[in-house]
Amino acid sequence: MKRRDSARGKRRRSIGMVLSGGGARGVFQVGVYEKLLADPRFAEGPAAISGTSAGAINAALIAAGRSPKEMLEFWHSIGDDPPATASARFFFTAGRTLLELLIKEGARLLVPSRRWRYLWQRAKNHFPPRPGDLTALLIEYILAVRFDLVSDFLSGIQEPFLADTSALRERLVQALGGETVPTDRVRLAINTVDAHSGRVVRFVTHATPLTRPPDYHIVDAITVDMIMASCAIPLLFPPIRIGPHLLWDGGLLVNTPLAPVVALGADEIVPVLVTEPAEPGAEPLAHFGRAVERTVDSLLENAYNVDRKLLLERNRLAALDPGTYRAVKLYEAVRPARDGVFNAGSYLYFDRAVLHQMYEAGLRAAEVWLEAGPRLDHLEEAPAGVAA
Repeated sequence: MKRRDSARGKRRRSIGMVLSGGGARGVFQVGVYEKLLADPRFAEGPAAISGTSAGAINAALIAAGRSPKEMLEFWHSIGDDPPATASARFFFTAGRTLLELLIKEGARLLVPSRRWRYLWQRAKNHFPPRPGDLTALLIEYILAVRFDLVSDFLSGIQEPFLADTSALRERLVQALGGETVPTDRVRLAINTVDAHSGRVVRFVTHATPLTRPPDYHIVDAITVDMIMASCAIPLLFPPIRIGPHLLWDGGLLVNTPLAPVVALGADEIVPVLVTEPAEPGAEPLAHFGRAVERTVDSLLENAYNVDRKLLLERNRLAALDPGTYRAVKLYEAVRPARDGVFNAGSYLYFDRAVLHQMYEAGLRAAEVWLEAGPRLDHLEEAPAGVAA
């Protein structure tokens, strides 16, 4: 979308916004968006938006012209009435399979065999016994001798997801005013992953020289099902079938998708991440929850850093060959400060009060980001982003 200044006849700057996935943390992006709109430099809003998972929901709401207040109401409604239902079939077949395996394995252990010898050898490492030693011994037994039980258990669960999300679909239809996203003023990209091939599948609303197959699929309109596909966290939510593809959460491979907004013509890019900046030092991780949090954050950060370096290297090539490549300004990422509310559980913790705290964290982070410049990212540096 080319926007021109009627007074000067010059092409206006085209701002692209990239919204990462992050489950409940997506409400952080609403606070960031609200603060950006209040700044004269970004008051016009984005001309192109690329989103994944929770970021895809926010991208669709922004493209549909929803205000930050309306977006916040949507997230609060999720906190008040979470639109996901645990699958009874999943838990019934899981319980039945577990019981069957316990009975069969218990019967086998009644007969003397090499399993007895292994258990005796391992038991010596847990003597004298301490709290948790019995459980640890059983886990060692499964991992070293009968790991096939894990495969048997998983194969016995006759549902590939834990929770149904049809209620979320209905909520999105209501919030967007229909089955499709009105995007007359915004170029929109929604990012997913094919569950069978593992390839990235991007749905975009405008054709450009860079939005080429097989990754890009030009569509007349983004549908609610495309958004649902981008939100379909593997194993947790059901994959979505669209045409020949069975689709999962784009966060698997492209959690902070920079490429689509470049392809859609953005001159400047504002990436909004929901991961905290790296914690300096080499202190031990305090507990298992912190280890889980850093594992998830590291995977998401790596995905962003790969795309970031590719874009900044592309800018270097643009300086050498401007006829082939177009330089794009990449701002340092807006992200939350290290805050107790952004913990391991916050990705899926939809409590209304916690959601509001993350929204307010977005307001603070964007304010500091704006006051800092905002600063441009450079390949020579590896900034953690600006946080409150």
